Amino acid sequence: MKQELALMFGQRVSFDEAERMLYSHDVANLPGAVEKMVLKTADAVVQPETADEIIALVKFARDKRIPLTPRGAGTSGYGGVIPIKKGIVVTFTRMKKIKHIDKDKMSVTVEPGVIWNDLEKELNSQGLALRLYPSSAPAATVGGWVGEGGSGIGSYEYGYFSDNLVEVKVVTPEGELLTLGGDDLEIISRSEGITGLAVEITLLVRKLDEEMKVLSGFRDFRALIKAIEQINNTGLPLWHVNFTTADFVKNKADAVELASGIPGNGHLRSPKEDIPPAGLHLLMVVYPGKREAEVAGRLQEILTSNGGQIQSDRAAEHEWEERFYTMRVKNLGPSLIPSEAIIPLNGITGVVEEAAVELEGISIEGSMVNQDRVTLLAFLTGDERTSAYNIGFAKSLVMMDISRKHGGRPYSVGLYFTDQAEEALGAEHLKKMTDFKMKTDPDNIFNPGKILVNSDNPVLLRAAMKAARMGEPFFGLAEKFLSDKPKVKRKMADMIARAAYACAQCGYCTETCTLYQGYNWESASPRGKWYILRQYLKGNIELDQKTVDKFLMCTTCKRCNPVCQVNLPIMELWDEFRPMLVNEMGFATYNGFEMMSESVHSDLNIWAGRRSERDDWVSADVQVEEQAETAYWAGCTASFVTTDTAENAVHILQEGGVKFCTLGKDEGCCGTPMLVAGKLDTFEFIFRNNIEGLLKRGVKEIVISCPGCYMAFAHAYPIWAQKLGYAYDFKLTHISEKAEELIKEGRLKFKYQVNKKVTWHDSCHIGRHSGIYEAPRNVLKAIPGLELVEMEHNRADALCCGSVLTRIGDPPVADKLGGMRIKEAIAVEADAIMATCPCCQVQLRASAQHNNIEMPVIDFSNFVMEALGYEYKDSSDYSMFMWGVFEKALEIMTVDGIVEMMSDMLPEIMAAMPAAMQPMLKGMEALPGSVQSPALSMMEKIIPVLMPKLLPSMMPKLMPKVLKLMKEYIPEMPVQMEEKLPTLLPAVMAKIMPYMLPEVAPKLAPRMTAYMAENGKKKKKTKIS
Repeated sequence: MKQELALMFGQRVSFDEAERMLYSHDVANLPGAVEKMVLKTADAVVQPETADEIIALVKFARDKRIPLTPRGAGTSGYGGVIPIKKGIVVTFTRMKKIKHIDKDKMSVTVEPGVIWNDLEKELNSQGLALRLYPSSAPAATVGGWVGEGGSGIGSYEYGYFSDNLVEVKVVTPEGELLTLGGDDLEIISRSEGITGLAVEITLLVRKLDEEMKVLSGFRDFRALIKAIEQINNTGLPLWHVNFTTADFVKNKADAVELASGIPGNGHLRSPKEDIPPAGLHLLMVVYPGKREAEVAGRLQEILTSNGGQIQSDRAAEHEWEERFYTMRVKNLGPSLIPSEAIIPLNGITGVVEEAAVELEGISIEGSMVNQDRVTLLAFLTGDERTSAYNIGFAKSLVMMDISRKHGGRPYSVGLYFTDQAEEALGAEHLKKMTDFKMKTDPDNIFNPGKILVNSDNPVLLRAAMKAARMGEPFFGLAEKFLSDKPKVKRKMADMIARAAYACAQCGYCTETCTLYQGYNWESASPRGKWYILRQYLKGNIELDQKTVDKFLMCTTCKRCNPVCQVNLPIMELWDEFRPMLVNEMGFATYNGFEMMSESVHSDLNIWAGRRSERDDWVSADVQVEEQAETAYWAGCTASFVTTDTAENAVHILQEGGVKFCTLGKDEGCCGTPMLVAGKLDTFEFIFRNNIEGLLKRGVKEIVISCPGCYMAFAHAYPIWAQKLGYAYDFKLTHISEKAEELIKEGRLKFKYQVNKKVTWHDSCHIGRHSGIYEAPRNVLKAIPGLELVEMEHNRADALCCGSVLTRIGDPPVADKLGGMRIKEAIAVEADAIMATCPCCQVQLRASAQHNNIEMPVIDFSNFVMEALGYEYKDSSDYSMFMWGVFEKALEIMTVDGIVEMMSDMLPEIMAAMPAAMQPMLKGMEALPGSVQSPALSMMEKIIPVLMPKLLPSMMPKLMPKVLKLMKEYIPEMPVQMEEKLPTLLPAVMAKIMPYMLPEVAPKLAPRMTAYMAENGKKKKKTKIS
């Protein structure tokens, strides 16, 4: 199977254990016993891009009788995406084209992997909008909702999703492409992929209009329902109606408050005017702006006459923005016990009141489906790490039975409610689906175990569900006797461990994640990493270096933090976790960081430059004070590579009349690279150097160009200062903020026009990390003649450039990410990209070069200098030269690079072997061919075992050859770097080789034995001659 799938999908198939595990679960927090029963790991995961690929895959699977399990974004919890019979998971994440928008028919045709929020954004750009969308729209796919069906935001006016489908093209289990419409849509709608794999979907849309939002609060829930009934009776043309109980509102607020106490989350506390008073049940009503005259007055009258308190516009807007974040309450658990049902409106009061008695503290939300039905979502919290959770989770069945008692039915079927499929789908719908399934898929290849009781649904699971229902009266009593103390098989820092379980697995961070955009595999995303950690803590998977590399490679862009369903400060938690991986768990950091670390210890910089040349960028016309209240901080890259950045900055200060000092040759790396590498010892060393240098010079304000340096001083330094007992009262100012300040004060005056059209790249470390967005824009706008245009993603939503971790760890992925950003600049027809981060500049320039794109990347200060009348130096060429040198060094330090280097020094390696082994090696070379071949084959197996033990003692003898080869491989190496090699390289090799040898030795072994065989032949020839 592996060979055939690799030929079909190339890099779009994975057999990796961690990856297969990530695509074999959904959002449910199952108790341990149930998890062991149902969670199976797929044998492979494939990511098709076309319908033809799916047809070929289906024919292959049918021929081999391999089960296929379709997967959208995995945002449901009904088990529909779990590969109960293993086989192949088919994920549609790469099929995300919006194929056609038909404004005449008011429809849109898309591929199944299109995310709802992305579709809404594209429709809005053309004056259209979705009729309805799921509450999981930031992650859920169109194909996923076709499979599961249901209702969502907008269902008051537009009903169920299936009511808005026009046509679906599917690949049947027979491998045929079939177009379904009209009544035949029941074959595929809500089928969860058991009857076909959707490859193209056409749905109805509406005209875009302003959304008028009215939020009201009720002390009495019955009054809230009465208000809804009166709204229905008057026929008000509303689009969306939903309610949340007072307990839900309280629990959600408590969860946010809890999250706000986590370091990095202080910003979460909302202003009081955004939060409705405690104890209110909330009713949200939304309608199109064009209906304002028809709706507003009558609606207000109905709400207030029933005791509704109209909330402020800010509160309404806040609640509306929170419509995608129903699982915030999970953070209280950290596990969630959900229940979902469709209930008649006339039964909803009974459900809510009975649930409040039977299930204390339950959070309930309801959304209207037309005028007569409510989709009810209920949450209890628990802790899956405890014994009590096994009983607590079964409370979801209690909630389901309460719903059924009042006329409700299951929202979906999936894996767990197959015995209620007819109730959920309707007899006619189920029969149509079943008949098609039996006819086209007699071997049950498509998503076995789902919807149909007799389709490989686990017998034990059905028995367990029945037993759980029978035991409902005893749940409360049993729960009290079971432990509520968390137990895991492996230990980890409490904050990280809890976060791994608190993660909602909603997937909001997945498509947002920069690293995921580069790899398109879940293991690169925060969701994937949290799940891996959760399974590691449970003892279900081991962490290996390959998996750890993905943790270390996070670009620190912080795009994930704002979208997290449970408010985890994800980036900050990764910062905490990296040192644990490297220092406590013994994993390797990236080799490039070991090179940087040694350079920092010897010369205080990451570029292997001479410390004595740190401030050579200061030109003769600039006056630098020995001591001053203001210090300019250049950073490593601006000091040694992009020197125009530093030189321009001090000219701006001088032009504005600011007296300043620098740390000169005492300035060190800010330490950011060491933090992200997990090298806390090096960070502490450089932190002490820098803080003492600043204090010695009487500095009160630090003006910084580099965003990475700014982030270190703004976020890491205060923590470390407190930890190590240093005073830290510095004012931090970015150079763009200082320039803006000087312009406003009239101390910086532009004299010349700069006739360019430019776009601004928001570097992550001064943008999302530090909130500096407008200052650089205001400075650029003040330059005469300069036109500033915005890229599609800007400010808090800006794309990351893809550096530094990815540029060091996986350059091809860095090129892809950088190329994405550059293409946005091309789309707005910019003449150049302006940036203030030296690392972003190097990354974008490298990406432009490797993607064959012409797009200048210019430092923010260059055009400021030109407008002031200075000639600036463009360091683009030199930065690319220096990066080229560093990149070659990184290539040499990879596994394949080390294998090639060691292959080039096999004579030296053989000569450096211990004296006791020399007779054996020479004897091997002298053996006759018939004996030598099996002897060398045996030797080839022994080498990977021996090399890790022998090489450390051999390295001193081999180092002269290593140094010589490095100079040959990098002939353009700068002289200052060459000077450092004799001391820097041995230290680096000593750090990296123990981690690399297990991979290097097996690849080197056949080359060593081949060398011995060839050397033996030469010696025999020489002897004969």
